[in-house]
Amino acid sequence: MFLRESFKGLTTLKELRIHISSFWFNPAVFVGLPSVHTLDMSRCYRLDIEDLAEQLKEPNTLPYLQKLYLSEVGSYVKRNNISLSVVEALSPRNITSVEISKTQITFANVTAIAKILKSLESVNTSYSRIADTWFADITQEDMSHVKVVDISHMTLPSKIIRILPGKYVIANASVKYSDLKNSGRVKILFTPLVINASGIIPPMTSAWIYNTTIILDEELHWNVKQLSLRQNNIRYVDVVVRCPISKLTSLVHLDLSDNKLQMLHPTTCIPNLENVDLSKNNLFKMLEKEPDLFENLFNTQTKLRVINLSNNKFPMVPPQLFKHSKDIEIIDLSYNKLEQLHIDLMNLHHLRVLDVSNNMIKILDEVSIKDLNEIPCAKSLIFGENQCSIVFTSNPIICSTCDSKPFIEWLVNSKKVGRKVQGLSCISENGLTVNVDESVLRKVQNICNRRVIIIVSIVSTGVTLLTVTTIVSLLYRRKQKIQRNRKRENIVNLLIEGEGQYEFVAFLSYSSIDNQFVQENVVDQLNENLQLMTGIDRNLVCTGDQHFRPGFMVHDETINCLDRASVIIIVVSNNFCRSAYCQNEFDQAYMQKKPIVLMLMEHVEEELMTPTLRQLYKRDVRILWTVENGQYVLKTAWENVCRSILDKVQV
Repeated sequence: MFLRESFKGLTTLKELRIHISSFWFNPAVFVGLPSVHTLDMSRCYRLDIEDLAEQLKEPNTLPYLQKLYLSEVGSYVKRNNISLSVVEALSPRNITSVEISKTQITFANVTAIAKILKSLESVNTSYSRIADTWFADITQEDMSHVKVVDISHMTLPSKIIRILPGKYVIANASVKYSDLKNSGRVKILFTPLVINASGIIPPMTSAWIYNTTIILDEELHWNVKQLSLRQNNIRYVDVVVRCPISKLTSLVHLDLSDNKLQMLHPTTCIPNLENVDLSKNNLFKMLEKEPDLFENLFNTQTKLRVINLSNNKFPMVPPQLFKHSKDIEIIDLSYNKLEQLHIDLMNLHHLRVLDVSNNMIKILDEVSIKDLNEIPCAKSLIFGENQCSIVFTSNPIICSTCDSKPFIEWLVNSKKVGRKVQGLSCISENGLTVNVDESVLRKVQNICNRRVIIIVSIVSTGVTLLTVTTIVSLLYRRKQKIQRNRKRENIVNLLIEGEGQYEFVAFLSYSSIDNQFVQENVVDQLNENLQLMTGIDRNLVCTGDQHFRPGFMVHDETINCLDRASVIIIVVSNNFCRSAYCQNEFDQAYMQKKPIVLMLMEHVEEELMTPTLRQLYKRDVRILWTVENGQYVLKTAWENVCRSILDKVQV
């Protein structure tokens, strides 16, 4: 229990902090504290704000109070109001800062706060829940003294913003700022210099905006310099903002982090942006689907000094992403999936920090090292020297192969890395984690030396094996050629004698319907080329029309011709496949195990072929004809056809 004038005599006390869960006040408790400018009663769970206001109404009570902290108060009372009476109790003092966070507020008179507390600069109601408010007749002038407003993770009254769990989608819309019904209220909301509206959209709710245009067609009169909208589940912002009349020139700091954001359209309407935080999003999806749009994301933001793109799952960064950000000082690409750094940084003369920690960098290639070497480095204001730092910590750098030597050597020698300060390590040849230093560089050089020895040994062994293999191959080919020539001579001699199966080189089997094609394109050309190749001046091609004896059985004549020929050439066509006589000739040749060569005069349907013919069709190389300009053209040379036929002759 606090009795009347409990603190009397503490005339020089400037800050009074009371954190008691259960207590009772007697009237005039705070009388006699003329110097206190800060009253902190956070976590006083039984404190009622209106009871505190009654204390402040006592004469000579905290006359110079400026800062009031009431976080987590009134948890055990039914009502916690910030009424007109409470505001009037505060009004005699120059209150500059009020924090009522993590508190259940039944009612808040926002109009009274804005119009009466003219010295108020900072308001923090983060993580609070407000059931009802009075928000009327407020002008931008009434809010001009408020510099900082923190409503992060706050539950607002449903009459102000009613948000239910679900997916909210806006698509194919065009909105003019002048047409907004609440444009005046929007102007008032964006009057403070710093606004933290993070987490005001519940976790189970998300916002998706597709193909939407916003036109700023009148003066905004916004004063906001820092705007935080993090953790609001703003998933997709395909919004083109046009500003023919007015631009948001005041905004210099924008925080859209931790929104799982997949899309953000570039804009020219925020020309003075200096710090943008897009970390903890899913912008890798924008990089995948709209790579050109992503590469132009910062093109118009020429005054940027800090860009945070960490935790976006980027596998790479477009080379020209930061090309126009010539004032940039800090680029944060940490916690992504980068393996290489092919980024154009050569014009960034103010760059002080490039953070690529916690990525997937094992070995940087020559292009990446070249791009990093081209960073000009900002000049130190104190020493006038070029100073910049590239942060590589927590990357799976390897020093176990010779390929890693250029990268390790660069890490050891580059002044832009500061390996000792970062405590860089790499995975060695035996799988251990070791510090990146000169000794590791020597070990990698030893790996390269071993590699050279191994390569020389392999090359010399390979040359020897290649030489031996080449000689053996040449001898084998020479032997094969001699054997082929001997076989060819034997075949020619047998054909010259012309006895038995060597009377004819080939027997042509074809459908009588295809007789014109065979007579005009095959018989004479085949016979002439066989005669030329063998030097034999007699007919070497047997056909049914010329050599079947009239009056004898077709079956017997077929067998007789098959017996007198060395190779059977089947002129395959759809007509051949449908003919029973043709099928009989093929079956007889197949049963006699005669060498068979297929000649296709047209495209043949496989369904018409017998299983045996289909098997040969799929297994063996065929002689093909095509039709060009109404004429049949052989796909290969007759010399090749005749050579293959003679090679098929059995000795």
